Amino acid sequence: MSSEMFEGYEMDLQAHIASVSKKLNAQIPNYTGEQRKAAIRATEKELEQAEQLLREMDGEARIAPAAFRSKLYAKVTAYQDDLGKLRRDLKATMSGSFQADRQALMGDDYDSRSFDQRSRLLDGSERLNRTSDRLANTRRIAQESENIGVEVLAELDEQGNTIRRTGQKLHGTDANLGRSHNILNSMARRIVTSKIIMMSIIFLLIGILGIVVYMKLKKK
Repeated sequence: MSSEMFEGYEMDLQAHIASVSKKLNAQIPNYTGEQRKAAIRATEKELEQAEQLLREMDGEARIAPAAFRSKLYAKVTAYQDDLGKLRRDLKATMSGSFQADRQALMGDDYDSRSFDQRSRLLDGSERLNRTSDRLANTRRIAQESENIGVEVLAELDEQGNTIRRTGQKLHGTDANLGRSHNILNSMARRIVTSKIIMMSIIFLLIGILGIVVYMKLKKK
């Protein structure tokens, strides 16, 4: 079920990425004024929806079976890079739009230092976002490692229980073999005793028969 949800989110995310890329590369550069601002707002909203889908995919990857988790996390990381690039492109577009608006309003009195300050703020925000993404990746990797460690410990515990059960079965088998050995020894002793008794009886009968024959011959 987790894999099906992940694939559904992924299809929606791919559609959003394609739409945002089209707006940034083919539509917004051809717009001006209020049309450009409206397109930027729509693009930013759609990008936020894409980021929410990526968070849902990350949640599904966390609960996926261990055999598929690494593959799903690799996809999440790749989409994070794609969305990060789109976010940077959108900021650059917003920055260019802001500069054009200021120039249109202030004309030759436009203060380039204000734009430089704005650019530095955008750069700082971008670095902060990249740092946040790296921290999120680090937390995800740590969580994945913890989950793998828990699963490994559980498997080791199960294997330990299996080994202990096997040892108990072997111990029981050894006890049964010991009892069987004692029974065979007892039977062997009984067979030897029976043979001795039988041979004694045979020798006794032979002796009696010899005496009887001797007595008959002596009478004659």
